[in-house]
Amino acid sequence: HLALRPGKNVAVLNMMMYYIIKEGLVDQNFIDSRTEGFEEFKTELMNIDLDQLETISGVNKDAVKAAAIAYASAPNAMSFHGLGVTEHSQGTFAVMQIADLALLTGNIGRRGVGVNPLRGQNNVQGSADMGVQPHQGAGYLDITNDEVNKKYNQFYGVDVPKNIGYKIPEMFDAAIAGKLKAIWIIGEDVVQTDPNTQKVIKALENTELVIVQELFMTETAKYADVILPGASFLEKSGTFTNGERRVQRVNQVVEPIEGCKHDGQIIVDVMNRMGYAQPDYSPDGMLKEISQIVPFFAGITWENLGKNGKQWPVALDGTDTKILHSEKFTIGKGHFEFNAFRESDEILKNGKEYPYILTTNRDLEHYNCGAMTRRTGNVKINTKDVLWIHPTDAKKNNITDGDMVCIASARGKVDVEAWITEYIKPGILSTTFHFPEMM
Repeated sequence: HLALRPGKNVAVLNMMMYYIIKEGLVDQNFIDSRTEGFEEFKTELMNIDLDQLETISGVNKDAVKAAAIAYASAPNAMSFHGLGVTEHSQGTFAVMQIADLALLTGNIGRRGVGVNPLRGQNNVQGSADMGVQPHQGAGYLDITNDEVNKKYNQFYGVDVPKNIGYKIPEMFDAAIAGKLKAIWIIGEDVVQTDPNTQKVIKALENTELVIVQELFMTETAKYADVILPGASFLEKSGTFTNGERRVQRVNQVVEPIEGCKHDGQIIVDVMNRMGYAQPDYSPDGMLKEISQIVPFFAGITWENLGKNGKQWPVALDGTDTKILHSEKFTIGKGHFEFNAFRESDEILKNGKEYPYILTTNRDLEHYNCGAMTRRTGNVKINTKDVLWIHPTDAKKNNITDGDMVCIASARGKVDVEAWITEYIKPGILSTTFHFPEMM
């Protein structure tokens, strides 16, 4: 267990790769045949300062070495990472390094190995497959590519934009700057779950039209001009895709409550009213459309998904793919790229005035923002957010268990009850965001 300080993933991963190369545990045949850029990567990596990174990360370098040797020496090794890995200023680099670990050791393309992202919600993978990123369309196709754009235009019968849109933080910046006129939020409580709540609220208040499609009156829905009542997963049929690329059927169990509709049907209704004629939503009809535009969905039908689903890519004859990258990568060769650890701007700018790192966690009894679980009996088990604080820090600040303490940052402050525990390292504070009344 390498209990690193939050935000120091890049430092620890670079240390691991250093030791794998130093101990001669790389898979040279795999590197030579299926990767590029290794020598340049190696040169830069071997110049890192291990002592400095040990101090920065808070992890003993001998422990990192042991972990690196264990991973690289195993006949088969697989890695799993949660979405928190990405939610740092160097989050993209951390994911690249996790892939580099697999490339270094040849742990890709066979049973029992690989890089496995544990997606944050039940259809994050499926949403990505369908093109929610602003620079890609359905199937991860580049919307700025003329051939791709032509394909979309011909299929949908309209001119699909070629410009890259806003990511979520950019949407909020654009709204505050008066450049974003409308936003349609489906099933996400950004006010409670996104960082810098006051900025999110300011952005929504500055947006002319805010549409929220939801099950409950969430903190975000309070700022909506229009609320569209959606349906829960039990009230509609469709597909979810998980982290192993498995497209699975979700079958409707009960009818939506009065006044609510399937999310797909709501979108279809809006499209029809805006003049783009669409048939009513159905899961089989939706998959038929998707199979024509997304290459790796070509052989997926509602009927052939069965009980266990299929792992994309799925060929026209319905044959799916259990193991990806067994002989080659889609892009050709895997590319090594060194990225040095860099402290986050947040700490560089505010670290002296605010010496503690505050991170978020989840409690077993509540899911994410708690919009659903706070409406169940779970609230009798867990009724409030508490601040995790190490005994050393508690003593230093004259805090006892159960005290109400004020935690402040450059963005605001909140009062919360202290819970003194050794589950957290000195210098780190942590709390959940299950209960909106804290905000």
